[in-house]
Amino acid sequence: MVGYNGKSVGLILSSPAACYRGYTLFSGTGSDSAYLIDTQGRICHRWRDERGIQYAYLLSNGNILCRAAPPKDLQGKQGLNGISTSIFELDWDGNQVWEYRNEWLHHDSLRLDNGNTLVIQWERLTKELTQQIQGGYQQEDDAEAMLGDVVLEIAPDGSELR
Repeated sequence: MVGYNGKSVGLILSSPAACYRGYTLFSGTGSDSAYLIDTQGRICHRWRDERGIQYAYLLSNGNILCRAAPPKDLQGKQGLNGISTSIFELDWDGNQVWEYRNEWLHHDSLRLDNGNTLVIQWERLTKELTQQIQGGYQQEDDAEAMLGDVVLEIAPDGSELR
C-alpha cells in the first residue's frame, strides 16, 4: 500500500489482544481508494474510483457508500472545507450502482435501513436570519451571506425527501 507521500506503508504494530476481530475499512484524504484490511494489515479488498473515495462505509450488502473527493475547481470557492459534489455507492467489483449529485454536499452521509440516504449540504441563510446570528463565518467575497447546514434524506431514485 502506498501512503500520501508516495512511500510504502503497512502494519507497523500488532497487538492482537487489543484488536477487534474482523476487518477494518478505511479511505484516506486525497486517495482514490478504499481498503478493507484484516487484523494483520493485509489488504483483503480494494475499491478505486477516479473521483476519489472519502468517508467510505461498508454496507450490509458488501457495497461501499462514499463521498467523492473535493473537486479542485471548487476548493475554497464554494462553501467551506470538505465540499463534494457526489455521494455514491460502489459494488464489490467497483461498479457504481447509485449516485446522488449536489454541488453543496459536504462531509458525511448515512444509509438508512429503509434504503434512503442522509446527506449534509450547505445552504445560504436568509439575510434576516444571518443578522440574528452572532459570530458565524462569512466568505470574503460576500460578507452579507452566511451558510448553514441542512440534512437531506435522499430516496434510492435520487429524489429529495427533506
